[in-house]
Amino acid sequence: MAQEQPNKPLPVAVIGVGGFGRWTLQAVRQSPLVELVGVSDRDPAVAEHVGRESGVPGYHDNRSLLAEARPRAAYVAVPPAAGPDVIGLCAARGVHVWKELPLARSLAEGAAAVRRMEQAGLKLAVGTQRRFAAGYRRAWQLRGRLGRVFLGRAHYLFNWGANLGWRGDRASAGGGALLELAYHPIDLLVWALGFPEEVYGLHVSARRAEDPKPDGEVQPMYDTDDTAAAILRYRDGCMASVVTTRRSGPVSEGLSLHGRDGSITATSETCLLRDPDGGVLDRAAEEGAPHELFVRQVEAFARAVLTDAKAYECSGLENLLTQAVIEAIYLSDRTCQPESPARLLRTHGLTAEECVSLRPDAEEAEAAQDASGEQA
Repeated sequence: MAQEQPNKPLPVAVIGVGGFGRWTLQAVRQSPLVELVGVSDRDPAVAEHVGRESGVPGYHDNRSLLAEARPRAAYVAVPPAAGPDVIGLCAARGVHVWKELPLARSLAEGAAAVRRMEQAGLKLAVGTQRRFAAGYRRAWQLRGRLGRVFLGRAHYLFNWGANLGWRGDRASAGGGALLELAYHPIDLLVWALGFPEEVYGLHVSARRAEDPKPDGEVQPMYDTDDTAAAILRYRDGCMASVVTTRRSGPVSEGLSLHGRDGSITATSETCLLRDPDGGVLDRAAEEGAPHELFVRQVEAFARAVLTDAKAYECSGLENLLTQAVIEAIYLSDRTCQPESPARLLRTHGLTAEECVSLRPDAEEAEAAQDASGEQA
């Protein structure tokens, strides 16, 4: 049964309207559940142009945006280094926050952001849009038909190109391909299989300054990772692998789950359930523009704010699980041994059980998805 639709749209702002922020802005402008009241960007010219284009004020200063436009929620797509200040401003002004991933540059920074918003009585969600993709959603729904799952596989490959900008600076970005690209497949594995007991991982940086462009121009040095691989081990004997790179196209991503009674192979658009011999038992496919995933998540968060839902999808608290797995992989690369994400959580006074306390149950999650589908 679909959830009842709120009567009035939620007044929102979009902070950061360059790059990925454009996807978020497009989703906000498309949804009847929200009303765009202002935009901001660190580039004044971009803010002015996008504001004029959207028919709302454009700001260079986030304080002015929050004070004058008075949104109830902000959809934030800023570089990771700017995240803590933006979340702090929103918390002080009583504004709920949806933030493009990653949650933060580190587990400590993420935990601080979550606590700041909790203390203010506000919701914080993270842009893990893959959970709203039809293929991955169907895989999540069907995973119970696999029996005991013993193997998971997930990957995300993408050629970002030579111009990394802030993504090449660890202090600004927090990490590289593992923190940004692999956030999606790791989040899908945590969503489908739970929190791993141990992880072992490696990552490398290609340092493109050693590989000049064809015209001989020297590439800028950077200290974030380009490629990473990891093994996740679960208490029940299941294992999963994650592979990511930002140096190889074409774009490729996927999730596979293998169990005693069959397997699932999924992408954002497709999902196949097979028996142990490979026979197809269930097939799902959806054609649509990638921005539709943003629309679904924009609306899920807006609905949670409008209805003051206690449980909501992709909360910052739940994202601490993904952040802990990623941090454990980075640590494993330094220690050359398996590391425990749960131990890292405990250093911040957190447990896996606490982190999933805001996750809606299956029935609530499907009701929210149905409601978003009806609006799309």
